[in-house]
Amino acid sequence: MKKKKIHKDKNGREFIKESYFVGGKMKFRRVYVTDGIPADEFYEKNATDLDFYMNGDYHLMSENESINHDDEQIGEKLD
Repeated sequence: MKKKKIHKDKNGREFIKESYFVGGKMKFRRVYVTDGIPADEFYEKNATDLDFYMNGDYHLMSENESINHDDEQIGEKLD
């Protein structure tokens, strides 16, 4: 797999050009990167559950806490 070239915009932010076609014409999309990985992947790897909650990304939150909480409620109902 070929490594994509990292460009810099006029503000100094790094990005990768991603090409796509619309109506038979080639267009480019900027995918901003942090430490060489796309910003979205960097956010998913390094953010905490609190960050996900504050930004409204509930689908990315870990489910370990909710599973344990459900197990405790089931145990209380059986007792």
